[in-house]
Amino acid sequence: MTGIRVVLFCLFCALAVLTAGPGQAKRLALVIGVDAYQNVTPLQKAANDARAVGHALQRSGFEVLSRIDPSRTEFLLALNDLYNRIDPGDEVVFFFAGHGVQLDGRNRLLPANVPQVAPGNELLLEEDSFAADQIMERIQQRGARLTFMILDACRNNPFPTQGQRSVGGARGLARMEPAEGAFILYSAGAGQTALDRLSNADSDPNSVFTRSLLPLMEQPGLALPTLARKVRDDVRELARSVNHNQFPAYYDQLSGDFYIRPGTADPDRGAFSVTASPAPPPADPPAPGDPCAGAEGMWTIIQTSESQTVFEEFRKRYGECGIYSALALEQLNRLKGGIASSPADSTAQTRPVAAAPPQPVRPAAPVPSGDACFDLWYQRNAVFQAYGYCFQTEKAKRYFDTSACSTRSPRLSAADLSRVEAIRARERAAGC
Repeated sequence: MTGIRVVLFCLFCALAVLTAGPGQAKRLALVIGVDAYQNVTPLQKAANDARAVGHALQRSGFEVLSRIDPSRTEFLLALNDLYNRIDPGDEVVFFFAGHGVQLDGRNRLLPANVPQVAPGNELLLEEDSFAADQIMERIQQRGARLTFMILDACRNNPFPTQGQRSVGGARGLARMEPAEGAFILYSAGAGQTALDRLSNADSDPNSVFTRSLLPLMEQPGLALPTLARKVRDDVRELARSVNHNQFPAYYDQLSGDFYIRPGTADPDRGAFSVTASPAPPPADPPAPGDPCAGAEGMWTIIQTSESQTVFEEFRKRYGECGIYSALALEQLNRLKGGIASSPADSTAQTRPVAAAPPQPVRPAAPVPSGDACFDLWYQRNAVFQAYGYCFQTEKAKRYFDTSACSTRSPRLSAADLSRVEAIRARERAAGC
């Protein structure tokens, strides 16, 4: 009788596997953008790039995890969160905008608190950064059917040079050989650097690479190789306008087609028709979920840690999540040898302060009328001014009051980010 039960159980498991169709697969993404580097040269547009790519992926049905200016611990927690969500057959996108360097042939992605590293201290950099190939390998080990990695990290090496030596390669990232089922898109080719902006007067909120990528992500039925070729052409044309050589590279190990936005596109644009993929969701991004939804899963990962930093970062992220915040506080006090505070006190201390709503725009100079391109430029930048953006160009300073500005990296709401993207699309259509 026992043998029959075993056989029936095995048949049931086999049937469950066979009946699990592709419709049950998830679309997951982790987007990371780092501007606020603490010990190396900060950036200006990586955070906006990550937010914009995240919203574009949401509109195409991806469940998006996003981290802006993460420390090493926050970066690690985000990766763990992604890995633990992946089931066999899922489609996964990983986007990183920030500093990256090649070290011994491996591309290392740098968190916001990466230390300043001198030649001879490469081991320190290995411990405080993340190998891009290892991230891809772990995603695939979880059984992802497809992995799409986008690296906008081909910038100048942020570490100082001593004599003829520096930590990592001087320019760009190293070539990666993806395994089957993976596609890698770089913002520049081997040995090239990627432009954050075309000039100091360039007011576009996104890098040259990402501003070319975003509209293509919105096109239905655009297969990845086609998307990558179009990005290369657009970026090269923009970079040539300022005498810079930037030609994004891509490496394709896909056995079939993959589409960010499934559907049917204009055949004149070289896109493809897809019939077996899920329909795209509504254009508006989904409402954010319960901020405590991931607290339980994350707690199972870190509860045995002996690092104070891990629990501090957990409480920053899940400070209002009841029992888990209290448990993290208890572990912190245990590690510090202190006396535990009450859960009520801990929640009060970590309650985030609600962001102030955007303030009305106050023009610093009369706004001319009759110029369609100027009107669109003004509308777009007015959104950023309402969030306290500190403009740098003389043109912007002439029309926007910067006396009370507060940030170079404003965090736009989903609605306002969509509004900016719509205005930029109108600018491109008008040839501005």
